[in-house]
Parts: sequence; C-alpha cells; structure tokens
Amino acid sequence: MAASDDGEWRRRAELTHLLKACRGRLSRPVPASRGNGLRQEDAAGLAGLSLRTYAAFERAEVTPAPAVVDSVATALQMSPAERSALHVLATGQDPPRPVGMPAARTLPQASRSLRDLVTQMDPYPGALIDEMWTIRFRNPAMGAWAGGWCDRVSAEQQNMVLYLFSEHSEALLPDVHVHRRFSVAVLRYQYTRNISSPRFADLVGRLLATGAEAAELWERHEVEIPPHEYPVRVRHATHGIIKADVALMPIYPRLWLYTMVLPKGIELPLAPDRALAARALQSPGRRVSWLTRIPACCQQGGMRMN
Repeated sequence: MAASDDGEWRRRAELTHLLKACRGRLSRPVPASRGNGLRQEDAAGLAGLSLRTYAAFERAEVTPAPAVVDSVATALQMSPAERSALHVLATGQDPPRPVGMPAARTLPQASRSLRDLVTQMDPYPGALIDEMWTIRFRNPAMGAWAGGWCDRVSAEQQNMVLYLFSEHSEALLPDVHVHRRFSVAVLRYQYTRNISSPRFADLVGRLLATGAEAAELWERHEVEIPPHEYPVRVRHATHGIIKADVALMPIYPRLWLYTMVLPKGIELPLAPDRALAARALQSPGRRVSWLTRIPACCQQGGMRMN
C-alpha cells in the first residue's frame, strides 16, 4: 500500500471512530429502545440529514460542506476540540471561527511564566501582543527600542500599528512608509476576523485619527496574513542604518510573542538623535533588494531606501 493510500485509510478510520464514539456516549431519544448510544438514524435526524447522507459521512465517503460538519458536531454535542478534529478529518481544514466573538470578550492574559520568559529575553526587545497588535506585556529593552514611547502613552495606546504612525518611528525606521502599509494590511486581516468587536472598531478610529496617510492606507483594503518573520532596517545613533529581523511566534490564537533580533555587537538604545535622522532623510535613495519577505502588495510603487 502506498504511503498516501495508508494515510487516507487512517484518516477515514479516525473519522469513523470519532463519530461512533460521540454517538455512543449519548442517550437515545426513546429510552426504552434497545442498545446504548444514538443510532445512525438518530444522529442523522438531530443533524437534519438523511440517513443515507449521514451514513456516507460516517464512512468518510464524502467531503461535506463545513455547515454540515457543524450540524453533525452540534447534534453529537462535541467539545470544541472534537469539533475541530472532525472538521480537519472531514474537510482537511480547521473549522471556521465565529466572527467577532473572541476580541469582544475578555482581553488575552499573559501568565506569570510568559511574562518571565519575555523579561529574560533582555537585551533583545520582547513583548506579548494580542490580535490587535496591542502590547500586553514588554521587557525594558522593548521600551528602549521604542525610545520611551511606550512609557508616554496609556496601556491601550501601546499598539504596534499606532506606534508606526508616531514621529519617533519616522526617525527610527528608514522604510517607515512601507512598514506602515504592511502593518495596516495585517491589521485589516485581523479586523475582518473580529468585525463586530467594539475594541477593534475603536482601534481603527484611533488609527484613522493619526492622519491622512493612515486613512489612505485603510481605504486601500489590502489584506495580509501576519508573518512569522520579516526584516526591518533601523537607524542607530552610532552604527547608522542597521538590519535586524522581527520574529512573531504564536502562543495562543490571540496572543503572540514579539521580538527583534539585532546584529551581534549592536546595543540599545537604537533611537538616533533628530539630526542624524534628518541627514538620513536627505541622502539619496536606492532600491531595497533584501525586503523580499515583505508582501508584494506593500512594495508597489517602488520602495526606496533612505
């Protein structure tokens, strides 16, 4: 048997056993009937399916629509983990996430162990950010990287996207306009997944209030999936323009670990004085060739290196 055939057999067997197990733990609609657990016809009726359709589903002979999978999961009173597993086994994809629900509830919390991890990342900048790119916890190096910006704004204002539209970011990042466009596209991806969240609506309002550039970028309706790693250039008071890498590592669906990896021998603070930034802005530009990991939509029009 070929490896692909073996994997398909295991998938079908796992799906069948999962459905049978979930059926078997439920009581039949008619208590006096023989046997334990729901019959196929019972499960089919509760899911609003014909017996023939449900039986084919349980034998993994069809690829059902996500709505059908949800109906079966609800009928069999599956847990969130069982529902997710059923979607993966039946369709090859995770289940659709209810739009707007997670961000509308409680804020993601950073545990003591995660806070300790971020603290011990020093001297590298480190932070825990939520799906809105708002900082939930940071180490001292993160504050130094932002030139004290985090200490000058409220907790809800400590947002990575809002920071990119600050004056400090303009002095720190030679390619700030590219990163602004990229970050707005990434934010929009999360916005579409939390469209009914009042917190997201408030963040978008604060973003638009930063000025015309943010409003123009928001009107582009560009969407990008958050990357796990991307390059960035920063101005350093001693070393001039240096290259670094930003890494984003998901911890929970709504909590990410953010860090910047600096070249060896480079120390914080990175923030240059205004005179250095002004000289850099006036110098001739050249095209960036190393920013290949920034999505193409955010490089249209020719990104320039100052």
